[in-house]
Amino acid sequence: MRVALAMIREGANISQTQVSQSAGISQGYYSDIECGMRCPSPDVAVRIARVLNIPEAEIFRVFYTEQRRRRRHAG
Repeated sequence: MRVALAMIREGANISQTQVSQSAGISQGYYSDIECGMRCPSPDVAVRIARVLNIPEAEIFRVFYTEQRRRRRHAG
């Protein structure tokens, strides 16, 4: 999941620091999101989508599809 997020960011030639600063979050928090260690709130997800210039629906697909996948494999 977060591989997609990293690919989008790298394709836009934007650093994690630039995304985090523009989204108003810490770089460490953004890194945790991108690595799949944390899931952002809907508000933060929308801010990240805007920074990366992608549709909000796409960012939710990226974040929450993986969450569902993890739940299925955890059980």
